Amino acid sequence: MTPDTTKKKPTTSLTNWKLLLKKRIFILSWIQNYDVDMMVGDFIAGTTLGLTMIPQAIAYAAILGLPPQYGLYSAFMGTFVYAFLGTVKEISMGPTGILSLLSLQYTMGYPVEYTIMLTFMSGLVVFLMGALNLGILADFISVPVTNAFSSATLIIISSTQLKTILGISYSSKGFVDSLHNLLLKITETRLWDTVLGVTCCIVLILFRKLKDVNVKSTTRTGKMFKKCLWYLSQAGSMLVIIITSIVAFQWVAETNPFKLLGSVPQGIPNITVPPFQFEHQNKTIGFLDICKDLGSGLFIVPLVAVSANIAIAKTFSSAATLDATQEMLTLGICNVIGSFVGSMPTCGAITRTAISQASGVRTPLAGIYTSIMTLLALSVLTPYFYFIPQVSLAAILIVACIFAIDFSLPLYLWRNSRKDFWSWLVCLVTCLFGGIEVGLFVGVTLNISQLLYLWARPGTVIEEEEINNTRFIRVKPNIGIFYPGIVHLRDEVNKALLLAQFKVPVVIECGRFAGLDYTAAQGICGLANDLKKHSQVLVLKQLKEKFHNLITSPNVVLCETEECFKVMICHENISTESAIIPRSVTVELDEDTQPKRGSVLRRPSCRSC
Repeated sequence: MTPDTTKKKPTTSLTNWKLLLKKRIFILSWIQNYDVDMMVGDFIAGTTLGLTMIPQAIAYAAILGLPPQYGLYSAFMGTFVYAFLGTVKEISMGPTGILSLLSLQYTMGYPVEYTIMLTFMSGLVVFLMGALNLGILADFISVPVTNAFSSATLIIISSTQLKTILGISYSSKGFVDSLHNLLLKITETRLWDTVLGVTCCIVLILFRKLKDVNVKSTTRTGKMFKKCLWYLSQAGSMLVIIITSIVAFQWVAETNPFKLLGSVPQGIPNITVPPFQFEHQNKTIGFLDICKDLGSGLFIVPLVAVSANIAIAKTFSSAATLDATQEMLTLGICNVIGSFVGSMPTCGAITRTAISQASGVRTPLAGIYTSIMTLLALSVLTPYFYFIPQVSLAAILIVACIFAIDFSLPLYLWRNSRKDFWSWLVCLVTCLFGGIEVGLFVGVTLNISQLLYLWARPGTVIEEEEINNTRFIRVKPNIGIFYPGIVHLRDEVNKALLLAQFKVPVVIECGRFAGLDYTAAQGICGLANDLKKHSQVLVLKQLKEKFHNLITSPNVVLCETEECFKVMICHENISTESAIIPRSVTVELDEDTQPKRGSVLRRPSCRSC
C-alpha cells in the first residue's frame, strides 16, 4: 500500500503562509520574545525621540506652508505603521527636510489636497517598486551624489528659514529665488524676531554641544551625569519651544513682538479617503488634473524617499539581515495609510535614527511611544501651540541642517577621488541654482555616464609575453566585454599586432568576465578573422561555459585552465607562423582527466608540449 501523502501538502502550504506572514508583518517574527527590559529600552528611546520629533514635525510642515497639525499627523502615522512592519529598529519614520523641500517644488501654490495626494501616490509608487523588486533603481544614486543632493537640500532649507529669523514674509521657490527676495525685503526686518531667532540658534548649538562635554565617566555619578547631559542635548529643541512660548505668552497680553504660530485644530486626525476629487475656488479638480500638476514629482519624490530609507537601513543594519524589499513595502504602506489622515510624504531621517540608536532602542515598537507622544501633543497641547514663535521653529531647522551637512566627504573625495569630487560638486551646484530635482537628475546622469564609459573603455592591459620561446599578446580586460567597448578593444589589439608584425597569436583573459553580449561576441569573432588573415589564432582563456555558444568563429580556441593554456601556447602548430591551429585539438589526456562536456579544447597532458 502506498503511503498517503495528501495530508502533508496543506501543512507545507500553511507553514509557507506563516513564514510569509512573519516576513511581511515583521512584528510577528520577534514579538513573542518581547520582555520588560525591551519595553523599558523602547519607552526611553521612543519618548526621547518624541521630544525631537514633535518640534521638527511642526517645522517641516512650515516648510510646505502647511498648518502644524499636518506635520504631527505625519509623525504619528509613520512611526505607528513602521512599528508593525519595519525591520530596522533604529529607523524613525516621519516627515523630513529633504522630502518637505522636494514636495514644495511640486505643491507650491496648490491647496493642501495636492500634498496629501502626493503622499498617497508616492506611497503607491514605492509599494509597487518593492513588489516588483525595483529597488535597484535607487542603487544608481551614488554616495557622492546622495551627499551633494542632501547637502544642497539642507542649505536651501536653511536659506528659506532666514526670512523667518528676520521676521520677513515672502514666497520663494529655490535657493536663488529665496536669496533674491531676502535682499529685496531686508529692510522689513523685525527687531524682536531677529533677536529671539539668533538667541534660539545660539542656545540650540550650546544644547547640541552638551553631549560633547568632557566628563569623567569612570564613576557611577559621572556616568549618570554624562547620560543626563546627553538627554538634555536631545531635548534642546523641545525646551527652546517651551521657553520661547512662555516668553511670548507673557508679552502677548500687552503687545505682540513676535510672529506666532497661531491656532492649531485640537484632536486626533480623522480617517478619510485621500482627496481624489475636490472643489477649489468654485472649480472641480479631478485625479487626472492632480497627477498632471504634480508631474515628475510622482516619481522623483518616491525615488528620493526610497534612496534615503535604504541608505539609512544599510547604515544601521548588516547586509545579511537587511530586507530591502520589506523596507520598500513598509515605506509605501506608511505613506499610503498616512494619506488617509492628511500626512505629508514621509521616510526615515538620519538624525532621528541616530538619536534612536543612541537612546538604546531595542525594537521597532519604540515608534508606538513616539506616536503616543504625538497624539498627546495633538489632543492636549494644541491650544498652547498658538504661542510658539515662528522664529524658534526656524532656528530648530537651521541648527539641525548645519549639524546634518557632511563637510568631511568632499574633502576626502578631493584628496582621494577627483572624479567623484567633480560629480559631487556638479550635483551640488546644479541643485542650488537649477533646482534639487534637476540636480538629482544631473547627478544620476553623471553616475550612469561613468558606468557607460567603463563599458565603452574598460581598463584593459595589452602586453607582449613569452612562454618557452613562444611569443604572444596577452589582453586583460578588467570587466566583461560589452558592445560599446568591443570596437575600441579590437582597434587596440590590432595596433599591438601591427607592432608585432602579426606574427604572434592573441590571448584574451576571460576569467574576470562579468558578462558578454552578442555584439561583443561578434566583435571577438571579427578579431579572430583579422588574425586568420595572418595565419594566427585567437585564444580565449577561462571563458565561462555559458558564453561558449556565442563564439562562432572556427579560428577561436577556448582554454579553460592554466595548464591547457600553457600547452596550447607550446603546441607546435601555434609556433609555426604559416599554420593555423584547429578549433578542436585531439591530444593525449592524463588518466585522471576527462573531456568536459561542451569544451572546445580538451585538457592535454604536459608531455604534449
